[in-house]
Amino acid sequence: MSIRLVLTDIEGCLTANKGIALNLQAFQWIREHLEKLPPIALCTGRSQPYIEGILQAIGKFEDSVGENGCILYITEKDDITLHPKINEKTLKEKEKMKKFLREKLEGKAHIEPGKEVCVSLYPEGKLTVPELSEITKELLKNTFPNFQVVYSYSAVDITPQGIDKGAGMEMLVERKKLNYDEILGIGDSLGDLPFLQKLKCKTTPANGHPTLKSIATYTAKEENILGVIEILKHFFL
Repeated sequence: MSIRLVLTDIEGCLTANKGIALNLQAFQWIREHLEKLPPIALCTGRSQPYIEGILQAIGKFEDSVGENGCILYITEKDDITLHPKINEKTLKEKEKMKKFLREKLEGKAHIEPGKEVCVSLYPEGKLTVPELSEITKELLKNTFPNFQVVYSYSAVDITPQGIDKGAGMEMLVERKKLNYDEILGIGDSLGDLPFLQKLKCKTTPANGHPTLKSIATYTAKEENILGVIEILKHFFL
């Protein structure tokens, strides 16, 4: 079955990390080859405005999964759809959780602004992302059990139980009327596992987590966006 969509994470794939400049030459390569490639959509923990910015850099707008599966960005409407499991009660509880975490993690982490549902924490000082993840899990275990914690290369992400990038991809597949075998996935961290493991064609750049490399159809020799380009060349050019 032919690939009709490329679905890729942002951090660790199209970008090196938060706060690091984009490789504009690499994005230009993608723009110059769009006609030879399947449509490229995003499956990321980032918010809608950042998704829109990355799609602008790619040069073509495709509906994309954001906030670790909590939202689907609909480009033609320039609007988002929340995952159907998210309701008003969930949103109110999320706000209480944010206040709780700000108090408990003061001086250790800060919350990324601008997200509708997902709460993303960035460590401060010498605290690492995995360490922050363990601290956050312990804090939420009894107080906010309706939320789950995952982490990527740069952040700890908190979403309602049962919602992850795999759940977000389900919304995208339904909207685009695709089969999972028609999607090539690109991810680098454990947060990408829920969507990659559903796909027949799953890939990772050289900086991908060992777990992803163990299940990957193809592992690039290059890192980040150069690895993405290597993957695109391998499968489509």
